[in-house]
Amino acid sequence: MRSEGRGGDTATPGRGKEGRRGDAATGRRGDSELAETLSDDPITSGLNPADVIVIAYLAIVTLLIIVFSYRIGHWVLLCAGHIAVIALVILLAKFGPPRQVSASPRRPVAPSLPRPLSPSPRLRVFFLLRGWYPLLLIGLTYKELTYLIPRIHPRDFDAALAAIDHRMFGVDPTVWIERFTWPPLTEMFQLTYSTYYLLPMILGVVLWRKRRFDSFFFFVFVLMFGFYLSYLGYIAVPAIGPRFLASIAEAQTKPLTGIWLFVPVRQMLDRAEGITRDCFPSGHTELTLLVLLYAYKLHRRSFWFFLPFGIGIVLSTVYLRYHYVIDVVAGALLAVVVVAVAKPLFGALGGRAPREA
Repeated sequence: MRSEGRGGDTATPGRGKEGRRGDAATGRRGDSELAETLSDDPITSGLNPADVIVIAYLAIVTLLIIVFSYRIGHWVLLCAGHIAVIALVILLAKFGPPRQVSASPRRPVAPSLPRPLSPSPRLRVFFLLRGWYPLLLIGLTYKELTYLIPRIHPRDFDAALAAIDHRMFGVDPTVWIERFTWPPLTEMFQLTYSTYYLLPMILGVVLWRKRRFDSFFFFVFVLMFGFYLSYLGYIAVPAIGPRFLASIAEAQTKPLTGIWLFVPVRQMLDRAEGITRDCFPSGHTELTLLVLLYAYKLHRRSFWFFLPFGIGIVLSTVYLRYHYVIDVVAGALLAVVVVAVAKPLFGALGGRAPREA
Protein backbone atom coordinates (compact mmCIF):
# COMPACT_ATOMS: atom_id res chain seq x y z
CA MET A 1 0.00 0.00 0.00
CA ARG A 2 2.78 2.36 0.94
CA SER A 3 4.68 1.63 -2.30
CA GLU A 4 1.53 2.15 -4.38
CA GLY A 5 0.99 5.45 -2.61
CA ARG A 6 4.54 6.49 -3.35
CA GLY A 7 4.09 5.35 -6.91
CA GLY A 8 0.95 7.37 -7.11
CA ASP A 9 2.69 10.33 -5.48
CA THR A 10 5.59 10.14 -7.88
CA ALA A 11 3.30 9.71 -10.84
CA THR A 12 1.42 12.88 -10.04
CA PRO A 13 4.29 15.30 -10.81
CA GLY A 14 4.72 13.59 -14.15
CA ARG A 15 1.09 14.17 -14.96
CA GLY A 16 1.50 17.75 -13.77
CA LYS A 17 4.40 18.27 -16.16
CA GLU A 18 2.36 16.79 -18.96
CA GLY A 19 -0.52 19.04 -17.97
CA ARG A 20 1.77 22.04 -17.92
CA ARG A 21 3.15 21.02 -21.30
CA GLY A 22 -0.40 20.58 -22.56
CA ASP A 23 -1.40 23.96 -21.16
CA ALA A 24 1.61 25.58 -22.79
CA ALA A 25 0.88 23.90 -26.10
CA THR A 26 -2.79 24.84 -25.86
CA GLY A 27 -1.84 28.41 -25.06
CA ARG A 28 0.48 28.56 -28.06
CA ARG A 29 -2.20 27.07 -30.28
CA GLY A 30 -4.73 29.55 -28.93
CA ASP A 31 -2.34 32.43 -29.50
CA SER A 32 -1.57 31.38 -33.07
CA GLU A 33 -5.23 30.79 -33.89
CA LEU A 34 -6.09 34.18 -32.46
CA ALA A 35 -3.32 35.90 -34.38
CA GLU A 36 -4.55 34.24 -37.56
CA THR A 37 -8.11 35.36 -36.85
CA LEU A 38 -7.03 38.96 -36.25
CA SER A 39 -4.72 39.05 -39.24
CA ASP A 40 -7.56 37.90 -41.49
CA ASP A 41 -9.84 40.68 -40.22
CA PRO A 42 -10.77 42.83 -43.25
CA ILE A 43 -11.23 46.07 -41.34
CA THR A 44 -9.33 47.75 -38.54
CA SER A 45 -10.03 50.94 -36.68
CA GLY A 46 -8.20 54.08 -37.71
CA LEU A 47 -7.61 55.64 -41.11
CA ASN A 48 -6.29 53.29 -43.77
CA PRO A 49 -4.17 54.56 -46.70
CA ALA A 50 -7.15 54.94 -49.06
CA ASP A 51 -8.90 57.07 -46.41
CA VAL A 52 -5.87 59.35 -46.29
CA ILE A 53 -5.89 59.76 -50.09
CA VAL A 54 -9.61 60.61 -50.05
CA ILE A 55 -9.17 63.16 -47.27
CA ALA A 56 -6.11 64.72 -48.94
CA TYR A 57 -7.91 65.11 -52.28
CA LEU A 58 -11.04 66.59 -50.69
CA ALA A 59 -8.88 68.99 -48.67
CA ILE A 60 -7.03 70.14 -51.82
CA VAL A 61 -10.28 70.73 -53.72
CA THR A 62 -11.77 72.54 -50.73
CA LEU A 63 -8.72 74.82 -50.63
CA LEU A 64 -9.10 75.52 -54.37
CA ILE A 65 -12.78 76.35 -53.87
CA ILE A 66 -11.86 78.84 -51.14
CA VAL A 67 -9.08 80.43 -53.23
CA PHE A 68 -11.38 80.85 -56.26
CA SER A 69 -14.56 81.49 -54.27
CA TYR A 70 -15.10 84.79 -56.09
CA ARG A 71 -15.87 82.74 -59.24
CA ILE A 72 -17.83 79.93 -57.56
CA GLY A 73 -21.44 80.33 -56.57
CA HIS A 74 -22.51 78.66 -53.31
CA TRP A 75 -18.86 78.04 -52.48
CA VAL A 76 -19.69 77.91 -48.78
CA LEU A 77 -22.07 75.00 -49.32
CA LEU A 78 -19.50 73.20 -51.45
CA CYS A 79 -16.85 73.59 -48.76
CA ALA A 80 -19.31 72.44 -46.10
CA GLY A 81 -20.12 69.36 -48.20
CA HIS A 82 -16.44 68.44 -48.56
CA ILE A 83 -15.79 68.93 -44.87
CA ALA A 84 -18.85 66.80 -44.05
CA VAL A 85 -17.55 63.95 -46.22
CA ILE A 86 -14.12 64.18 -44.57
CA ALA A 87 -15.82 64.01 -41.17
CA LEU A 88 -17.82 60.94 -42.25
CA VAL A 89 -14.67 59.19 -43.46
CA ILE A 90 -12.96 59.84 -40.11
CA LEU A 91 -16.07 58.75 -38.20
CA LEU A 92 -16.35 55.56 -40.24
CA ALA A 93 -12.69 54.80 -39.55
CA LYS A 94 -13.18 55.07 -35.79
CA PHE A 95 -15.77 52.29 -35.64
CA GLY A 96 -13.65 49.44 -36.94
CA PRO A 97 -12.33 46.63 -34.75
CA PRO A 98 -8.92 47.08 -33.02
CA ARG A 99 -5.81 47.21 -35.14
CA GLN A 100 -4.24 43.86 -36.05
CA VAL A 101 -1.94 42.28 -33.45
CA SER A 102 0.59 39.55 -34.05
CA ALA A 103 1.94 37.12 -31.49
CA SER A 104 5.63 37.37 -30.56
CA PRO A 105 7.82 36.19 -27.67
CA ARG A 106 8.01 39.73 -26.35
CA ARG A 107 4.38 40.61 -26.85
CA PRO A 108 2.18 37.50 -26.85
CA VAL A 109 -1.45 37.77 -27.79
CA ALA A 110 -3.61 37.43 -24.72
CA PRO A 111 -6.04 34.49 -24.87
CA SER A 112 -8.85 36.76 -23.69
CA LEU A 113 -8.92 38.83 -26.90
CA PRO A 114 -10.68 36.57 -29.46
CA ARG A 115 -13.48 38.05 -31.52
CA PRO A 116 -16.36 36.19 -33.19
CA LEU A 117 -15.41 34.39 -36.38
CA SER A 118 -18.87 35.07 -37.88
CA PRO A 119 -19.70 38.79 -37.58
CA SER A 120 -23.30 39.88 -37.24
CA PRO A 121 -25.22 40.99 -40.37
CA ARG A 122 -24.93 44.59 -39.20
CA LEU A 123 -21.16 44.24 -38.89
CA ARG A 124 -20.99 42.69 -42.35
CA VAL A 125 -22.78 45.75 -43.78
CA PHE A 126 -20.28 47.96 -41.97
CA PHE A 127 -17.37 45.96 -43.43
CA LEU A 128 -18.86 46.32 -46.91
CA LEU A 129 -19.33 50.08 -46.55
CA ARG A 130 -15.89 50.53 -45.04
CA GLY A 131 -14.27 48.69 -47.90
CA TRP A 132 -16.24 50.04 -50.85
CA TYR A 133 -17.15 53.64 -50.02
CA PRO A 134 -14.00 55.04 -51.79
CA LEU A 135 -15.18 53.61 -55.11
CA LEU A 136 -18.60 55.23 -54.60
CA LEU A 137 -16.87 58.56 -54.06
CA ILE A 138 -15.04 58.34 -57.38
CA GLY A 139 -18.24 59.08 -59.33
CA LEU A 140 -19.41 61.86 -57.02
CA THR A 141 -16.08 63.67 -56.98
CA TYR A 142 -15.84 63.29 -60.76
CA LYS A 143 -19.24 64.87 -61.40
CA GLU A 144 -18.43 67.98 -59.37
CA LEU A 145 -15.51 68.65 -61.73
CA THR A 146 -18.01 69.48 -64.48
CA TYR A 147 -19.01 72.51 -62.41
CA LEU A 148 -15.70 73.35 -60.73
CA ILE A 149 -13.08 73.16 -63.50
CA PRO A 150 -14.43 76.06 -65.63
CA ARG A 151 -14.55 78.22 -62.50
CA ILE A 152 -11.22 77.24 -60.97
CA HIS A 153 -9.27 77.25 -64.26
CA PRO A 154 -11.38 78.86 -67.02
CA ARG A 155 -9.09 78.12 -69.96
CA ASP A 156 -9.14 75.17 -72.35
CA PHE A 157 -5.82 73.75 -73.56
CA ASP A 158 -7.21 71.84 -76.55
CA ALA A 159 -5.38 73.96 -79.12
CA ALA A 160 -2.07 73.43 -77.32
CA LEU A 161 -2.60 69.66 -77.00
CA ALA A 162 -3.64 69.36 -80.66
CA ALA A 163 -0.52 71.34 -81.64
CA ILE A 164 1.69 68.89 -79.70
CA ASP A 165 0.07 65.97 -81.55
CA HIS A 166 0.55 67.69 -84.89
CA ARG A 167 4.18 68.45 -84.06
CA MET A 168 4.82 64.79 -83.15
CA PHE A 169 3.08 63.21 -86.17
CA GLY A 170 2.84 65.93 -88.79
CA VAL A 171 -0.94 65.35 -88.94
CA ASP A 172 -3.91 65.42 -86.60
CA PRO A 173 -4.07 61.76 -85.46
CA THR A 174 -7.88 61.56 -85.26
CA VAL A 175 -8.15 62.95 -88.81
CA TRP A 176 -5.52 60.54 -90.13
CA ILE A 177 -7.11 57.52 -88.37
CA GLU A 178 -10.51 58.12 -89.98
CA ARG A 179 -9.33 56.29 -93.11
CA PHE A 180 -9.36 53.10 -91.01
CA THR A 181 -12.80 53.60 -89.47
CA TRP A 182 -15.23 50.75 -90.09
CA PRO A 183 -18.69 50.46 -88.50
CA PRO A 184 -18.14 47.00 -86.91
CA LEU A 185 -14.77 48.15 -85.53
CA THR A 186 -16.29 51.40 -84.27
CA GLU A 187 -19.08 49.46 -82.59
CA MET A 188 -16.60 47.12 -80.89
CA PHE A 189 -14.40 49.99 -79.69
CA GLN A 190 -17.34 51.95 -78.29
CA LEU A 191 -18.60 48.96 -76.32
CA THR A 192 -15.07 48.17 -75.13
CA TYR A 193 -14.48 51.78 -74.09
CA SER A 194 -17.49 51.62 -71.76
CA THR A 195 -16.04 48.59 -69.89
CA TYR A 196 -13.49 50.97 -68.35
CA TYR A 197 -15.92 51.49 -65.49
CA LEU A 198 -16.41 47.75 -64.92
CA LEU A 199 -12.88 46.31 -64.87
CA PRO A 200 -11.75 47.81 -61.54
CA MET A 201 -15.07 46.87 -59.93
CA ILE A 202 -14.75 43.26 -61.14
CA LEU A 203 -11.21 42.91 -59.78
CA GLY A 204 -12.30 44.43 -56.48
CA VAL A 205 -15.19 41.97 -56.18
CA VAL A 206 -12.91 39.03 -56.98
CA LEU A 207 -10.41 40.01 -54.28
CA TRP A 208 -13.16 40.68 -51.73
CA ARG A 209 -14.97 37.40 -52.34
CA LYS A 210 -11.71 35.48 -52.00
CA ARG A 211 -11.15 37.27 -48.67
CA ARG A 212 -7.83 38.63 -49.87
CA PHE A 213 -8.41 41.82 -47.95
CA ASP A 214 -4.78 42.98 -47.89
CA SER A 215 -4.80 42.86 -51.70
CA PHE A 216 -8.23 44.48 -51.88
CA PHE A 217 -7.31 47.47 -49.72
CA PHE A 218 -4.03 47.96 -51.53
CA PHE A 219 -5.86 47.87 -54.87
CA VAL A 220 -8.46 50.40 -53.67
CA PHE A 221 -5.62 52.63 -52.49
CA VAL A 222 -3.97 52.44 -55.93
CA LEU A 223 -7.28 53.24 -57.64
CA MET A 224 -7.95 56.27 -55.44
CA PHE A 225 -4.38 57.51 -55.87
CA GLY A 226 -4.59 57.09 -59.65
CA PHE A 227 -8.05 58.58 -60.06
CA TYR A 228 -7.38 61.61 -57.90
CA LEU A 229 -4.03 62.37 -59.54
CA SER A 230 -5.82 62.37 -62.90
CA TYR A 231 -8.57 64.61 -61.50
CA LEU A 232 -5.96 67.14 -60.39
CA GLY A 233 -4.51 66.90 -63.89
CA TYR A 234 -7.92 67.79 -65.36
CA ILE A 235 -8.00 70.89 -63.16
CA ALA A 236 -4.44 71.88 -64.11
CA VAL A 237 -4.87 71.29 -67.88
CA PRO A 238 -8.58 71.52 -68.84
CA ALA A 239 -9.45 70.11 -72.28
CA ILE A 240 -12.64 68.78 -73.85
CA GLY A 241 -11.15 66.59 -76.60
CA PRO A 242 -10.55 66.59 -80.36
CA ARG A 243 -14.17 65.90 -81.31
CA PHE A 244 -15.09 69.35 -79.92
CA LEU A 245 -12.11 71.34 -81.26
CA ALA A 246 -13.35 73.33 -84.24
CA SER A 247 -10.19 73.00 -86.36
CA ILE A 248 -10.16 69.19 -86.06
CA ALA A 249 -13.95 68.76 -86.33
CA GLU A 250 -13.91 70.75 -89.60
CA ALA A 251 -11.04 68.63 -90.95
CA GLN A 252 -12.87 65.36 -90.26
CA THR A 253 -14.51 64.13 -93.44
CA LYS A 254 -15.91 60.83 -92.21
CA PRO A 255 -18.25 60.66 -89.21
CA LEU A 256 -18.04 57.74 -86.82
CA THR A 257 -20.85 55.25 -87.35
CA GLY A 258 -21.61 51.90 -85.75
CA ILE A 259 -24.15 49.13 -86.31
CA TRP A 260 -26.69 48.89 -83.48
CA LEU A 261 -25.37 50.14 -80.15
CA PHE A 262 -22.77 52.75 -81.07
CA VAL A 263 -25.09 55.76 -80.96
CA PRO A 264 -27.06 54.90 -77.79
CA VAL A 265 -23.92 53.90 -75.86
CA ARG A 266 -22.07 57.05 -76.95
CA GLN A 267 -25.04 59.23 -76.02
CA MET A 268 -25.39 57.47 -72.67
CA LEU A 269 -21.72 58.14 -71.84
CA ASP A 270 -22.06 61.76 -72.95
CA ARG A 271 -25.05 62.25 -70.65
CA ALA A 272 -23.36 60.48 -67.74
CA GLU A 273 -20.03 62.29 -68.00
CA GLY A 274 -21.15 65.65 -69.39
CA ILE A 275 -18.56 68.15 -70.61
CA THR A 276 -16.08 67.62 -67.82
CA ARG A 277 -12.82 68.77 -69.45
CA ASP A 278 -11.25 65.48 -68.49
CA CYS A 279 -8.86 64.75 -71.36
CA PHE A 280 -5.39 65.42 -69.95
CA PRO A 281 -4.11 63.05 -68.76
CA SER A 282 -6.13 60.16 -70.16
CA GLY A 283 -7.68 58.54 -67.10
CA HIS A 284 -8.91 55.70 -69.31
CA THR A 285 -5.31 54.91 -70.21
CA GLU A 286 -3.86 55.40 -66.74
CA LEU A 287 -6.47 53.42 -64.80
CA THR A 288 -6.72 50.65 -67.39
CA LEU A 289 -2.95 50.09 -67.23
CA LEU A 290 -3.10 50.08 -63.43
CA VAL A 291 -5.94 47.55 -63.41
CA LEU A 292 -4.06 45.30 -65.84
CA LEU A 293 -0.82 45.49 -63.87
CA TYR A 294 -2.38 44.78 -60.49
CA ALA A 295 -4.64 42.08 -61.90
CA TYR A 296 -1.44 40.41 -63.12
CA LYS A 297 0.16 40.82 -59.69
CA LEU A 298 -2.83 40.00 -57.49
CA HIS A 299 -5.08 37.66 -59.48
CA ARG A 300 -3.48 36.32 -62.65
CA ARG A 301 -6.64 34.70 -64.03
CA SER A 302 -8.43 38.07 -64.05
CA PHE A 303 -5.52 39.62 -65.95
CA TRP A 304 -5.97 37.31 -68.94
CA PHE A 305 -9.69 38.06 -68.96
CA PHE A 306 -9.09 41.84 -68.76
CA LEU A 307 -6.24 42.01 -71.28
CA PRO A 308 -8.26 42.23 -74.56
CA PHE A 309 -10.60 44.79 -72.99
CA GLY A 310 -7.65 46.83 -71.72
CA ILE A 311 -5.96 46.90 -75.14
CA GLY A 312 -9.27 47.91 -76.72
CA ILE A 313 -9.84 50.72 -74.21
CA VAL A 314 -6.42 52.28 -74.82
CA LEU A 315 -6.74 52.05 -78.62
CA SER A 316 -10.29 53.41 -78.60
CA THR A 317 -9.36 56.63 -76.78
CA VAL A 318 -7.96 58.19 -79.96
CA TYR A 319 -9.95 56.14 -82.50
CA LEU A 320 -13.26 57.34 -81.00
CA ARG A 321 -11.93 60.96 -80.90
CA TYR A 322 -12.16 61.26 -77.12
CA HIS A 323 -8.45 62.01 -76.59
CA TYR A 324 -5.35 63.46 -78.15
CA VAL A 325 -2.36 61.14 -78.39
CA ILE A 326 -0.47 63.28 -75.88
CA ASP A 327 -3.28 62.56 -73.38
CA VAL A 328 -2.63 58.83 -73.76
CA VAL A 329 1.12 59.31 -73.34
CA ALA A 330 0.55 61.41 -70.21
CA GLY A 331 -1.87 58.80 -68.82
CA ALA A 332 0.69 56.02 -69.36
CA LEU A 333 3.45 58.06 -67.70
CA LEU A 334 1.18 58.84 -64.76
CA ALA A 335 0.48 55.12 -64.36
CA VAL A 336 4.25 54.53 -64.17
CA VAL A 337 4.52 57.18 -61.45
CA VAL A 338 1.66 55.62 -59.47
CA VAL A 339 3.25 52.15 -59.66
CA ALA A 340 6.63 53.52 -58.55
CA VAL A 341 5.17 55.42 -55.59
CA ALA A 342 2.24 53.21 -54.54
CA LYS A 343 3.90 50.52 -52.43
CA PRO A 344 6.27 52.77 -50.42
CA LEU A 345 3.52 55.33 -49.90
CA PHE A 346 1.06 52.62 -48.86
CA GLY A 347 3.55 51.35 -46.29
CA ALA A 348 4.32 54.86 -45.04
CA LEU A 349 0.59 55.40 -44.44
CA GLY A 350 0.35 52.25 -42.32
CA GLY A 351 -0.70 49.69 -44.93
CA ARG A 352 0.52 46.11 -45.21
CA ALA A 353 1.99 44.96 -48.52
CA PRO A 354 -0.25 42.38 -50.22
CA ARG A 355 0.71 38.91 -51.32
CA GLU A 356 1.18 38.75 -55.08
CA ALA A 357 -0.27 36.00 -57.24
